[in-house]
Formats: sequence, C-alpha cells, structure tokens
Amino acid sequence: MSDIADFLRARYAERRAIAEAASPGPWQANDEHDEVIAVDGITVADGFALSGRQLRATVDHVAANDPEDVIADIEAKLAVVDLCATLLHDDEGGTDPCAEGTLRRLAQPFAGHPDHKGEEWAP
Repeated sequence: MSDIADFLRARYAERRAIAEAASPGPWQANDEHDEVIAVDGITVADGFALSGRQLRATVDHVAANDPEDVIADIEAKLAVVDLCATLLHDDEGGTDPCAEGTLRRLAQPFAGHPDHKGEEWAP
C-alpha cells in the first residue's frame, strides 16, 4: 500500500506549492470581518458576495487557513504518512489496520483526483 503514501505525498506537495505561492502569512480578518488581510497589509480576499454571519465566518475561515498554517498542517500530515508507511506491515507480514485505515482516511479529501483509487482507498 505504499502507493497510497506516495499519492498523499504528491498531493501534499501540490498543496504546499500553492500555499508557498500565496500572499505571505499570517493572514487575519479585518475589524469588520469582511476582508482577509495578509501580513503586509494587502487584502487577500473579500467576503462581499456573502452576507452577515456567513460572510464573517467565511472570512474567518479563510484567514485561519493562511499559507503558514496550511504548510504546518501539511508537515504534520506528512509525518503521519511517513509513520503509517513505516508501520503498515507488521513483522509477520500482516497489514497494520490502524496505519492502513489512517492512510485511507487521509486520501479521502482527494477522492476526485484522477490518481485516487476510489473504493480501493475508501476508509
């Protein structure tokens, strides 16, 4: 099942490249919670197409997913992938269900990717 670990590493590398190309973090919502502002004061995103509570929640969500946080999340997930890939097979040649299940769960957000194995990788 190392192909699922390789699949995940490739997807996380893609996400990291996107995060690294984005405006610098940390990001934060402005006082009105209708814009996301980068560390350099540039507006990263406007929430103008939404209204009220949903606008504020969406702006807060975008701000909470700034490039620094996304990269930290990717690094943590890669550590889990590496650990699971190491633990995947036990000393007796069996499969570690926890490691296998964890990798399958991590692959789920990428179910629409053409390289995803669908039901084979379903949790």
